[in-house]
Amino acid sequence: MRRRSLTAVLAAVPLFLSATAGAAMADQVTNTLDGTIDTTAEVMPLNVGGASATTDLYVKPTQDDGNKGCNLSNTKSLTVAVSSSDTKVATVSPSSLTFQDCGTHAQITVTPVGQGSSTVSLAVTANNASGTFDLDPATFTVNVAAPANTAPSVSIGGVTGGASYNKGSVPAATCVVTDAEDGTSSFAATLSTVSGKYASDGIGSQTASCSYTDKGGLTASSSVTYNIVDPSAPSVSYTLNPAAPNGANDWYTGDVSLTWKVGDADSPNSLTTTGCENQTITSDQDVTTYTCAASSAGGMTAPTTVTIKRDAHAPNAPTYTLDPEPNTAGWNNSDVKVTFAGHGDNGPSGFAACSDPVTVSTEGASQTVTGYCWDNAGNPSAGTTVYVNLDKTAPDVTYDKVVTGTLGDNDWYTSDVEVQFKATDALAGPASQTASETSSGEGADVVVNSPVFTDAAGNTAPAGSASRSFKIDKTAPTDIAFDPVDGVEVVAGGAYYWGSVPKVPTTCSAVDDASGASCVVTGADDPGAVGDHTITATATNGAGLSDTKTLSYSVLKWTLKGFYAPVDMSGVWNTVKGGSTVPLKFEVFSDHELTDTSVVASLKQQQVTCPGTSAITDAIEVTSTGGTSLRYDTTAGQFIQNWQTPKVAGDCYVVTMTTQDGSKLQANFKLK
Repeated sequence: MRRRSLTAVLAAVPLFLSATAGAAMADQVTNTLDGTIDTTAEVMPLNVGGASATTDLYVKPTQDDGNKGCNLSNTKSLTVAVSSSDTKVATVSPSSLTFQDCGTHAQITVTPVGQGSSTVSLAVTANNASGTFDLDPATFTVNVAAPANTAPSVSIGGVTGGASYNKGSVPAATCVVTDAEDGTSSFAATLSTVSGKYASDGIGSQTASCSYTDKGGLTASSSVTYNIVDPSAPSVSYTLNPAAPNGANDWYTGDVSLTWKVGDADSPNSLTTTGCENQTITSDQDVTTYTCAASSAGGMTAPTTVTIKRDAHAPNAPTYTLDPEPNTAGWNNSDVKVTFAGHGDNGPSGFAACSDPVTVSTEGASQTVTGYCWDNAGNPSAGTTVYVNLDKTAPDVTYDKVVTGTLGDNDWYTSDVEVQFKATDALAGPASQTASETSSGEGADVVVNSPVFTDAAGNTAPAGSASRSFKIDKTAPTDIAFDPVDGVEVVAGGAYYWGSVPKVPTTCSAVDDASGASCVVTGADDPGAVGDHTITATATNGAGLSDTKTLSYSVLKWTLKGFYAPVDMSGVWNTVKGGSTVPLKFEVFSDHELTDTSVVASLKQQQVTCPGTSAITDAIEVTSTGGTSLRYDTTAGQFIQNWQTPKVAGDCYVVTMTTQDGSKLQANFKLK
């Protein structure tokens, strides 16, 4: 219960307050500068520029506050601020410490800054322990005195006195300082200008100097002298324009410029040359050598040589021969070998060769083959151009047209055909463009062959290279004949009564060995009609040639006799009482008497205008009674038709009997 009360009281005390020195109820925080814990302030002596010093801080329990043991535990801690009263004299680190048990030391470091005294003390910033703490034993004084001083030493690093270094590769000179008080340091040395004969090129002697004054005012210095040399002899090169020989065998075939380039990057003012003049060669020359040598502070370069030879003159143009030579028209019809030959050079390199022979094997007109000659420098001569006309192909022969010939039907010719053929030749051209041949014979495939054609190169297209076939029939059909009908036919020149005419041929035949023949019968449309008839057989061949054969005959009318009495004929007007019956009697004959009533086609009456008073009249003396149909009276040997006249008076009629063949009997009647 006592501990809880004390804890409650401490919790009410502000944490930033620390216990006063000599407090009876507090654990003590102390340092390790001496072995006692007292109120006497310990002293830490330091020097300006000297090393830092350290001391440990820790908590020592006193048990004066009623707590047995340390006021701190894993859950109780004390945090204090550590500070220097004058940071211009000394600084302390770290600036804050936390204690969680007693006996554990926490180290602080004090660093001297300037001459003087400063107090290092603690102040509570946090306390959750159940007791208080005495901080005074941890306080101590820092006295910083002026440093003790010894002279520094200076050496030069990087370069060595008397040594030689290549220009551009001189090591960096460094001042290295050693001082007991100030420590070790380094900085760049001060370099003098280069001296000597070629100092302007940076070649010669150079001195590196160093000087250092320490904080106590003591000064040390040092210097070394070394040489800077040119590491290499001059460079010698050249440029040719053109860069390389533009001809054969290392010959130039035009102007050449030689430009020397001599240099020494490290000591240009020491450079001397011998024979390094630039050259421009504009004239032909044989092999010529040019030399350039150089020396400098870096040494001597071996001589460099260049050889130049120039030939800008071309040889003469070549001559040529053709094998075989062309014909008089300038054409060849077989491969042509063109050979070139040289004859002289105009420059120092000398004649070399001409173009290889060329064999022209491709057909063409004015084909060019150009040959050259060369000298040893590769200069070409002017070209010699040869024109070769080569035609190895015979003319192409084709059918052109029919010159003469009579064209019939169906593409058949009815006469000999003169055929023109045409020759074409794409190169040399035909000697004659057209020529004709005439057909011979007849037939469906009469072939006309082309004649021989020749082109200007001498190529020949043989006869028959082209052909044309024709259908030729120059002869009309022969052996025209009427085809018989059932073995009975009309006889030429025959005469036949109507109705008794034999069968008339309607077809015919003919012969044509070439184009064939067709035969047509005309005139047989009404072969039995009364009158004269001519039947014609027309034979026509495929070419349109024709011939005819005729058959003529006649068809006779029947012979009519009557009308017999009592009817008068020959224009007499028969008078009879109207309504009476008049017997009309007649006979019909061909080569015999016809008795069948079917031979009568019609018997008609027709009213007509009565004649004048001058007309001849005769009365019908005998009449019949009633009317009868037509009949043949075998007893009397005649046809009889009783005609009942109209029952009128004063009218006139014509009665006509017509037979099947068109024959007629007419009688005039006047009724009274």
